Amino acid sequence: MMSKHPLELPVGRKLSKEEIAQALRLSIIAELDAINLYLQLAGAIDDEKIRKVFEDIAKEEKTHVGEFLALLKVLDEEQVTELERGAREVEELTGLKVANSTVDESSDDNVLTEDEFKYLSSEVARVAGSVRVFRKYIPVYSAGKGVDAVPLETIVSKDGITPVERIVIPLQEFSTKFVLSQKSIDYARSRKEMPDISTALQAATKLAIDEDSYIVKTLLSCKDVLRISMGRWEEAGVAIDDVTKALQELVKQGIVGPYVLFVSPDRYAKLLKVYERVTELERLKSLVKDVVQSIHIPGNIAILISANPYVIDVAVGVDTEVNYIGPENGNHVFRIRETIALRIKNPKGIVILEEKM
Repeated sequence: MMSKHPLELPVGRKLSKEEIAQALRLSIIAELDAINLYLQLAGAIDDEKIRKVFEDIAKEEKTHVGEFLALLKVLDEEQVTELERGAREVEELTGLKVANSTVDESSDDNVLTEDEFKYLSSEVARVAGSVRVFRKYIPVYSAGKGVDAVPLETIVSKDGITPVERIVIPLQEFSTKFVLSQKSIDYARSRKEMPDISTALQAATKLAIDEDSYIVKTLLSCKDVLRISMGRWEEAGVAIDDVTKALQELVKQGIVGPYVLFVSPDRYAKLLKVYERVTELERLKSLVKDVVQSIHIPGNIAILISANPYVIDVAVGVDTEVNYIGPENGNHVFRIRETIALRIKNPKGIVILEEKM
């Protein structure tokens, strides 16, 4: 066995960068020794159940080697160069290509298996998609990964046909980090299960909430949308009258459906009251395609939108992408990110109803 005597370690002071790199090399050596030991012992054991324990522990040690090596590559640039040179020499001599010879922060190969990373990515996308509100109703334009900005032609002329302004708007980046512990990953693998990704799903929820918040703020800050006043929806028939008035404004502009009405949760609750055996919500749905509640809409506001791509869309570049950042204090840091922009092409296809407080 190869190891470092504890008396040789400095006492009472922090390790320098070079000493940390040396410690990482020694740790890698120790882990490789442990892997060889566990595999040798496994090969000498007939009992399959006991043998599997040693084999699983050996796999865990291989993960630790990867962690130490990833840190070493960060601290020692020369080490990265030598590893790459060695990989090229192996390929030249044998024709064998060495995979993952450089550090790639967006790669899951550093920590999770291919199946584990696919599971993580799909669940994150599923949860984010279920939490998002506006993308379910507003048309989506796929700009593609690598796109930083998208064109926007705005129509504000009376004929509603001629674009009067063409600009380029940047895609807004939203991201949130989460942590998976190595212990949790090891435990799941020992039970042949997928890792617990509760933190990832919470991060996906936050990302979706941030996206919806951005969309509402952009809608409310647009100066050219139509704006009308509305009454108190506690009274029967007021909501119908207000939405009918808003629809008439859209029709005057030559804007057709489908129409979607977005309201706050408390205003949505008012629509559930029954008048003459029918709720206000049911009556409203005879006028618009759907009535949708969002926590980001103020209680005194309702937003009526023509959900047509020539009126509005959400341009998406990176869409709910999961990246591996790196190890941190025995855990693994990941990031979920997306880049989007709300494009209001014809603001006259949007009506903001406001109750004066």
